[in-house]
Amino acid sequence: MDELKRLADLAELEPHGQFSKWIEGHDILVYRLDGEIKAMSNICRHFGGPIGYHKMKDGVFTCLWHCYQFSAKDGACLTNPKLASRPYKVEVREGAIWVQLVENPGGT
Repeated sequence: MDELKRLADLAELEPHGQFSKWIEGHDILVYRLDGEIKAMSNICRHFGGPIGYHKMKDGVFTCLWHCYQFSAKDGACLTNPKLASRPYKVEVREGAIWVQLVENPGGT
């Protein structure tokens, strides 16, 4: 059984290089960083604001509500290290972006 879920067409990354989309209770921010497609939770753990509302600048996303900053490289919160954003495993296949919603499929 495939643990990845189809999230979007690859073309949805253009023209801005990022977008967010809800799937099965997950608000996921998808973006291109140094030619790689990455994804992290779009919900700021500080107060629930959208991390990817503004365009990524210099490899950093800034939450709309309280300006908490997140590294696009790994989701680390640069404002408060305890509030990192959850990264998602991403695969691109057949012109589509697929994400792994369950962190430990099979409980391992």
